[in-house]
Amino acid sequence: MIQSIKNRLKKISSVHSLYMRLKRLRNSELLGMTSKTEQNYFAKYGEKIYSGKGEIVDLGCWFGSTTIPLLRGLLKNPAFEKSGRKVYAYDLFIWYEWMNSSLIGTNLIGKYKEGDGFLDEFKNRTAKYSSHIEICAGDLAQIGWNGNEIEFLLIDAMKNWELSNAIIKHFFGSLIPNESYILHQDFGHYFTPWIHLLHWKFREYFVFAEDVPDSGSMVFKCIKKIPDNILSETYSFDSFNNEEVNAAFSHTMQIAPIKKLANIAAAKVMYYVHQNRITEAKTELKNLLNQGVPMEKDLLVVDDLLQKA
Repeated sequence: MIQSIKNRLKKISSVHSLYMRLKRLRNSELLGMTSKTEQNYFAKYGEKIYSGKGEIVDLGCWFGSTTIPLLRGLLKNPAFEKSGRKVYAYDLFIWYEWMNSSLIGTNLIGKYKEGDGFLDEFKNRTAKYSSHIEICAGDLAQIGWNGNEIEFLLIDAMKNWELSNAIIKHFFGSLIPNESYILHQDFGHYFTPWIHLLHWKFREYFVFAEDVPDSGSMVFKCIKKIPDNILSETYSFDSFNNEEVNAAFSHTMQIAPIKKLANIAAAKVMYYVHQNRITEAKTELKNLLNQGVPMEKDLLVVDDLLQKA
């Protein structure tokens, strides 16, 4: 049973890539794993919300579909021009097999194989804005952060506990109380339950600011300085007992819009799947459906995963 689940989790990237491809197809202008609504939000933030009081950090820029709209907005904002700041664009810029389906219908199909670098393609696509971009290529856990205050932190890199802990340790301490915003691009995605556990852990330091429709993204405002002792901890599933897990998902399901409910519920089921607690995962799925969560979107994905286990 456990080995079956592990094999399914290895294959789950194909489902994830299909999901991302569908998001990309909603926008024909920019190649990337972002929806049109997300790109519109990035541009709006850059033009209307950014104040120039801190840096802009893009964690997981891929081909630039986050970086480019951010800069389109920022370059219309006098506060950005006066600040002399840049967008810090982080990515491994290393190709993985699951990314291939996102290239269907483009002239890049077949160009990359597992392990290839694609930094040159990012540079080509963002060439118009190159003077406003600080490229940070590599493992963000190794690169870290320069310590400057951060006004906007776009997070599309909390793909596992290691990366999540690195983001908290390196970047959260530089957020400016009552000024900074963070955007969790995977808040409404089934694969990343640790985001909900960590958001609950840090709930007194953030308030909900805005939902980005037709995407997994949600935006939160930092309202309080986060103490160093909390930032320096290393978190894992073992950091949360059953009561805390239930409280965490109850909290995030209450603040999220109804359209994201099934995806967040799916993330709660995945909390058990990631730990090979399959019987509990199936029980949790039944409980969520009995509570009125609709069987749709990402819940269909985890239901299929459990049925094939």
